Amino acid sequence: MRPAISDVISVVASSYMQPIAALLESLLKNPISGKGPAGSSMHENGYSAATVVLLVALLESYTARLRFKRHSEDIDGNVSTPELLGKYFPSLPNKDELIEVFLIRNVLAHNHIWHMDVLNFDVAGASTISTPKDLGFQPNKHYDQVVNVASRSTRILGLNIIPTSVDRTDVRKVFDVTWRTLNFMNSQNFDHTPLAGSTVRFRGEWWEFGDIISEIKNDSDHNAS
Repeated sequence: MRPAISDVISVVASSYMQPIAALLESLLKNPISGKGPAGSSMHENGYSAATVVLLVALLESYTARLRFKRHSEDIDGNVSTPELLGKYFPSLPNKDELIEVFLIRNVLAHNHIWHMDVLNFDVAGASTISTPKDLGFQPNKHYDQVVNVASRSTRILGLNIIPTSVDRTDVRKVFDVTWRTLNFMNSQNFDHTPLAGSTVRFRGEWWEFGDIISEIKNDSDHNAS
């Protein structure tokens, strides 16, 4: 039979939502753990890192759809996603936060290495022997602008930039920035960024994708108190 539609656009986009929800459900089954010499626990770090990477992939996928829809405009696409969105939307409210979110994605995807001295961790914590730049890693051009090397975090959102230290607090922040950005894009043109039908299975019930961020907040706040 001939298909009912004449063409398709190969955008993953909303297909990422259910896997993200499943990762979050697994992450939140255990209470948040304190940092050890290697960073967060393997469970905390692994699920958090994977969720952050997929959240950014979700935004990138919708941005690819946006580029397709607005391909006739004379906008150079050979720039980072935050810069591209800033060109499409001069009133984009959170470009600086997006720069940090994409930096932490790069830190995780390329596993920027930090060499740490943890001999006296219980007393003095971990001291830095070598940063990623010392070791020859090539961070993106915004690295020096947005990273506080002394605190090993980003300057606005306070995201952990040591890959093994990433935890659910980073997930919460990245989810918030990503979802606010997508809703802003949706408010500018629904056809370019359609978010309808974003329901996911979470903890045995159907949830709106954007609502599950409340469970990250509740869980991390509870365990931090």
